[in-house]
Amino acid sequence: MEKKVYFKTFGCQMNEADSQQMMALLSQDGYVATQNADEADLVVVNTCSVRDKAYHKAISEIGKHNKDGKKVQIGVTGCVASQEGGKLAKRFDGIDFVLGTDHIGQIREAVKYHRLEDGAYIAADFHEVEDYHFPVATTAPHERMVKAYVTIMKGCDNTCAFCIVPSTRGPEISKASTEIIKEIQLLEQKGVKEIMLLGQNVNSYGKRLDEGIHFPELLHMIHQRTSIPRIRFTSPHPKDLSPQLIEQYQHNPALCRHMHLPAQSGSSAVLKRMRRAHTRDTYLRRVYALREVCPEVAITTDLIVGFPGETDADFKETLSLMREVHYDASYSFTYSERPGTEAATFKDDIPDDVKKARLQELQALQAELSAEKNQQQVGRHEEILVEGESKSNAERMCGRTSQNRVVNFEGTADDIGKLITVEITRATSYSLYGEPIKS
Repeated sequence: MEKKVYFKTFGCQMNEADSQQMMALLSQDGYVATQNADEADLVVVNTCSVRDKAYHKAISEIGKHNKDGKKVQIGVTGCVASQEGGKLAKRFDGIDFVLGTDHIGQIREAVKYHRLEDGAYIAADFHEVEDYHFPVATTAPHERMVKAYVTIMKGCDNTCAFCIVPSTRGPEISKASTEIIKEIQLLEQKGVKEIMLLGQNVNSYGKRLDEGIHFPELLHMIHQRTSIPRIRFTSPHPKDLSPQLIEQYQHNPALCRHMHLPAQSGSSAVLKRMRRAHTRDTYLRRVYALREVCPEVAITTDLIVGFPGETDADFKETLSLMREVHYDASYSFTYSERPGTEAATFKDDIPDDVKKARLQELQALQAELSAEKNQQQVGRHEEILVEGESKSNAERMCGRTSQNRVVNFEGTADDIGKLITVEITRATSYSLYGEPIKS
């Protein structure tokens, strides 16, 4: 008899990749995915705790499914599971299992575990570095895929004052390059045209690996040993943006002309309090070096406003950094205290109304910059990878350029998975519109 599983995933691409991995493992036991929680036999809430809002959304979602007299199994995974472990099962007595980020590969065992009087299946601690094994990569049968995530490392060894990730994802561990290449080759056989390499600090790849390979060499190896036409990665740390990595944008034709480079602030004083290990000047030097070898590269970023001690002058430096880099897009948030971080010991001295006003000003500026960038594309011919229907209009199709810009166009489902050339005819702050070039 067919069993149905409902996944609710919060947070970053790493969590999305983990949910896909768990779904693939469950499919081996006959589970199929459903978008309707009410018809599910199993509900998995894959949680995020990087911001206070994400944490409370996850807790609310768990509570929604934790009903008296329920027949559905409930599992909690992800960063909140790592952070709170067995406390979650005590807080919500309907939870059947809790799996931290190091234990997603155990989901089949956790689902088969029958709750006894001593409670739920709990696996939330971190493995010792030498004992950690990446879950075997697989995909659900008959699944049509255009793009795919490939996890190349896990954890983070940085000590950013605001960030809870090191305590929810553990220390940095890199996957062997042979495993990565094999995984990509299998994805190619399924028709995948684009891969996204994932890691909390992806460009520090290679740490603790005996083979002595680093991230730029891995990118070169993927291009040499596979025929995947598009390679992306996220998220790099500015301090590890090496000249060798920048050179890949000049010499590796499969590497997409886009870099997401989190700045977090444009003020060196704030960056120092954040323990970001880079200054405004070092960040800009790396941006200039990247654009020197690849002028067409699109650069996006993450920004936090209202970090403790941020003055009006500090905030203006963030705005000026945005103008100087002329970001294609940014993901911006107001600072929220996370328990166990160094910043949680700082006085949160920025009023909420000031944080919100700064965020609105920053996002308004980004909308202007994005509109200018997109307007410059009008009239150009761009190659796009067609991903599926447009989110704004089901009668159109959409794809992405190498720079990760969304392009909507008149097409059919037969175009999905193809690389086609379009002429950009119109632009907004958030997307482009184009017409296919007939060959």
